[in-house]
Amino acid sequence: MSSIPRRSTRMDSSPTREDVTEILPNLFLGSEAGAQNLKMLRSRGITHILSVMAVPCESDGTEGDFHRMQIAVQDWPDQDLLTHFKAANAFINGARAVAEEGVLVHCYQGVSRSATIVAAYLMAFHPPVHSSDTAAVTFIRTLRPTVQPNSGFLSQLALYGRCECDLDAHPMAVEAWRAGRVRTWEGRVDRKKREEAEEAFRKQWRKKGWEMCTLM
Repeated sequence: MSSIPRRSTRMDSSPTREDVTEILPNLFLGSEAGAQNLKMLRSRGITHILSVMAVPCESDGTEGDFHRMQIAVQDWPDQDLLTHFKAANAFINGARAVAEEGVLVHCYQGVSRSATIVAAYLMAFHPPVHSSDTAAVTFIRTLRPTVQPNSGFLSQLALYGRCECDLDAHPMAVEAWRAGRVRTWEGRVDRKKREEAEEAFRKQWRKKGWEMCTLM
């Protein structure tokens, strides 16, 4: 398997584009700015929005206009997207199963977190890149060249491929990955600071009235 150039571990920088990119029919990848562009969303037939951000996307009161799912993660290499792939895939398939309805997967810039979710979907359901993390990311880049999942997310995609996109069938591999990840996280972040950060996220979620998703 060929290697994918890895970007730095910094968080997504300021968004630079408000458009979204159609990756497959009725499957779009984009930024928070794109998710806030109501005119564009309607013109593209987007009815479902999957946000991959630590806090809810500011939506200008349009929450009721769309079916929404939120995965609360930061763009950090030790964050867990792996165990959200199954639910995200189900949400995307649910949208694409309805004719004329599209789904937008977005994060802050449409570069790392949301691209990882879309790559996992392609690995599971798009035969040309079946189970290949490299092929999935390369395919997305042909349409959206700025895409670059962080090193941790690339590793999670690789593990997803080794598990043949079925984590339920490979529980020991998932548990081994989770144990290593927890050790890495606890070695980098003071426990008190971690608890304070998690509580801050929970308060923002409650303020927005969103159902809390796991930060981990």
